[in-house]
Amino acid sequence: MSERRKRRETIITAFLIAGMCIVVAGTIIFVAKFNKNGDEAEETGVTSGITLTFAEESIDSTTTTTTESSTATTTTTATTGSETTKPTDGSTSESTSGTTESAAETTKEAATPTPSESSAETSETTEETDLEELSFAFSSEPDTLTSIKDLKAGTIVSKEEIDMKNLSQYFTSVKIEEGDSIYQRINGKSYQKNNDIKLSDLRYLKMLHVNFKGEYQVGEMIVNKSISDEVLGIFKSLFQDGYQIYSMYLIDNFWEKNAGTADWNSIEANNTSCFCYRAATGGSKLSKHALGRAIDINPQQNPYVTFKDGKAQYSHKNAADYATNRSSKKAHVITTSDKAYKAFTKKGWTWGGSWSSPKDYQHFQK
Repeated sequence: MSERRKRRETIITAFLIAGMCIVVAGTIIFVAKFNKNGDEAEETGVTSGITLTFAEESIDSTTTTTTESSTATTTTTATTGSETTKPTDGSTSESTSGTTESAAETTKEAATPTPSESSAETSETTEETDLEELSFAFSSEPDTLTSIKDLKAGTIVSKEEIDMKNLSQYFTSVKIEEGDSIYQRINGKSYQKNNDIKLSDLRYLKMLHVNFKGEYQVGEMIVNKSISDEVLGIFKSLFQDGYQIYSMYLIDNFWEKNAGTADWNSIEANNTSCFCYRAATGGSKLSKHALGRAIDINPQQNPYVTFKDGKAQYSHKNAADYATNRSSKKAHVITTSDKAYKAFTKKGWTWGGSWSSPKDYQHFQK
């Protein structure tokens, strides 16, 4: 797992814990305030009941007094909303309108939400917002890839998308059938009907590799089926070690006229490849590449070199920097201390750099 992903998961975990704490704290506060509000509501209800009872009794008393005093004169004061009954004997009986209004106001106040209830609602809203933000942060994490079979060679994938604990799902082998998309790419080019190797003897591989920029890149290769699992294992180990490979395409991507030209173009593009039905370079015998049993890796930094009168001979211009100066300190140069050398030779492969002449530093075969 990458450091970046670890940090992301640590942050998400922290957010989750913080969110849970907020929910628990908010719940405790809400329950406490709810209980307090309930007590206040009960007290308010009792007071209102007493006030209303008192008002009703006052109304009954006043009504009786008014009925018995036939000579009473009622004066209504519109501005105060109160009525005053004046009996003929000069005594004054107070009206009930003021008391009734007082009771109504008391009831209205009891029905109005208290500040504590408003605070609880605000707390709940804040908690919901925090949880929504946390959920968004979690869902924004890139989905983990479970396969690269539908991705084209050369595609760059995010490191966060790769499940480093299940790398085998990114290193796969499939048969090549006549008429399928792979067959259409290679037929008449790197593959031609012959008596040396059948289409059924080949396998198409999809693999991940680390490019020269340190990015994760999709690669492809066709190899002999007898070594397909072994090749997948080797390149999987190189990927785990962060071993850099510039590119990995079928040589058919560089096809022009014939196999010799395609091989030249592939080397110029610093492409790592395997199968191509052709003769060995500089000879007439069938190459191991023709059988899908040879792989060239980073050919620009690991050239094909011959010697004449003790002097190195090479075809590609850049080879001058790598033909004789094979320092292991140079990036992407294959030597006996190189990870690729160790991975291949451990499985019984031969390295072309060990030959006396020619020196094929890019070449591994079995």
